[in-house]
Amino acid sequence: MSQQQHHPTPAQIRAGRALLDWSQQELAGHSGIGRRTVAAYENGGNRVMPTSVVAMKEALERAGIRFSGEDEPEGVHRVPASREIPDRDVR
Repeated sequence: MSQQQHHPTPAQIRAGRALLDWSQQELAGHSGIGRRTVAAYENGGNRVMPTSVVAMKEALERAGIRFSGEDEPEGVHRVPASREIPDRDVR
């Protein structure tokens, strides 16, 4: 089993936002990153820092999104959120 964290694909990030009906700006606000970074990753940008991808993933997971992949078919689904989503400062 790999110790490396699985990063969601750009399509999974877009799908997670769609399930929550979030704009790119809303995801950016919850992730503490800029909207351009969200857009760049969703458009397949390979120059997005891994820490930004992790921030997007964690924000979506706090809102109840779960990602699958790596050892199982790639997918995205929504589960009930366990708590309110604290906003992070947008850089």
